[in-house]
Amino acid sequence: MADNMDMSSLFAEFLDDATGHLDAAETSLIELERCSGEGISGEGYVTLLLGNLHTLKGNSGMMGFTPLQQYLHKLESVLKLVADGTVPFNAIVIETFYGAVNVLRDALRKLAENPAVSLDFTDELMMLECIISGVAGDTAGVIQKREKKEDFGYITQKSSTLKVNFEKLDELLNLVGELVIHRTTLLSLETKLKDAVAERTLIEAFNEASQLIGKSAAELRESIMKVRMLPIKVVFQRFNRLVRDLSCRHDKEIRLVFEGEETELDKTVIDEIGEPLLHLIRNAVDHGFESPAERQKLGKPPVGTLILRACHESNHIVVSVEDDGRGMSASHIRASAVEKGLLDSQEAEALSEQECFHLVFLPGFSTSSEITETSGRGIGLDVVKKIVTSFNGIIEINSTPGIGTRFIIKLPLTLAIIQALMVEVAGEIFAIPLSGVLESIKIGASEIHEVAAGEMIRLRDRLLPIFRLDRCFGLRNDNVNETEYVVVVGSGEKRGGLVVHRLIGQQEVVIKALDDYLGELKGVSGGTVLGDGRISLILDIQALIGSGRGTGSNA
Repeated sequence: MADNMDMSSLFAEFLDDATGHLDAAETSLIELERCSGEGISGEGYVTLLLGNLHTLKGNSGMMGFTPLQQYLHKLESVLKLVADGTVPFNAIVIETFYGAVNVLRDALRKLAENPAVSLDFTDELMMLECIISGVAGDTAGVIQKREKKEDFGYITQKSSTLKVNFEKLDELLNLVGELVIHRTTLLSLETKLKDAVAERTLIEAFNEASQLIGKSAAELRESIMKVRMLPIKVVFQRFNRLVRDLSCRHDKEIRLVFEGEETELDKTVIDEIGEPLLHLIRNAVDHGFESPAERQKLGKPPVGTLILRACHESNHIVVSVEDDGRGMSASHIRASAVEKGLLDSQEAEALSEQECFHLVFLPGFSTSSEITETSGRGIGLDVVKKIVTSFNGIIEINSTPGIGTRFIIKLPLTLAIIQALMVEVAGEIFAIPLSGVLESIKIGASEIHEVAAGEMIRLRDRLLPIFRLDRCFGLRNDNVNETEYVVVVGSGEKRGGLVVHRLIGQQEVVIKALDDYLGELKGVSGGTVLGDGRISLILDIQALIGSGRGTGSNA
């Protein structure tokens, strides 16, 4: 049994390591192609590519995957002939190696599903022999360019280990979360002791011990978070090949630029960010960029620029996808939504420019009259919105017709611990994710206006719907207040005000999932344990302000 467990662990490590070498090899190949096109030496990238293939070959042999080892050996042989000039680095060789990367990825996928699978590289080896012998002519080129079913699985793949098993790190972080809760309990006890105990020395000693525990808990949490952090570069690099392939397919020239790729974030977010970026990038290549001829007519450089950017902002990670393409027209989007029956003309005219932009996230929405392989079916961007909002994120759109478009995604650094604004409603305490809080205001009862859609207030020349949390959750409130506290929140393009009875303050909370037997609780995304042992519900901002009337009965 021990041997089986060891082999299982070794195999998982092999797959993880092999994927890394394959990603690095593909990056070197892309750079090598660029150097070839610009007429400069790519000797360094040839060396890197050879190194990754050689290591992968050795590891495959060690694991007993002989067919894989032999195929990698032949690839290595062809690359050495390219390096010494025996074989020209032409279009056929380039496409052959891109095809080889696909073949190797497919082989790793098959091995992951069944380590005993029989791998066959007969056709691929024959192609490499043709290249070596110099007979890889038009026929070979046709073989390489045969249409194959698209597979973007490598973009959204999720690794299971970080050298240390990730579940163990999750357990550690959960324990630190419990420590934070107990530290809050100590602070509550300290307040009570000050009123009950007259001995100041004892109070001071208790305070000092509490402070030391708090400091140690904070340092421990910070250390664990650092271990869980990965540079977003591991996700960004996966898109080099995607942009290259899509550009070729659509006869467009696009340069992919990374900014802030060393920005680190929690692996839980790393695992989730790939899919939203995939859809945004595919949408940009298909719809965002003009053809080289169109760009030149508009006075733009024929090569478009697509920028993937990441940075830290307070306790959040901000990731943006920016293109210098044709931009988005609010009036065009508005008209398209009416034409497809998603809105009536009166509703459409009432939308602001930003609200029009966010219509692209509606399921089935598309302004494209042409259905292509990558988009135009009305799918994709609705998935982006769903994923981003599912972990308390916000997405914004900035676009200027003829200039370009930028999609901005704002996410919490981790999905396990969040900063929240604690509020009291009818004696109950709720946590509002700080990532969605825009501001807090105090208003008079006379400033609230009843309209057909519910209650509204005017905030800086804009009507803002308000949602009374006591009514949303069926809480009894016998107090009639002359003034109300309103927490202004946002999710995507939507804005709303949550009416609360008391603002408690900001607090770091550990997210606890609710048991399935409770069913779906609308307006609630989870729970947390307070310092005094009570349970506080974490509010789902998107569900609350997107539910229509906020003054009705139970949500």
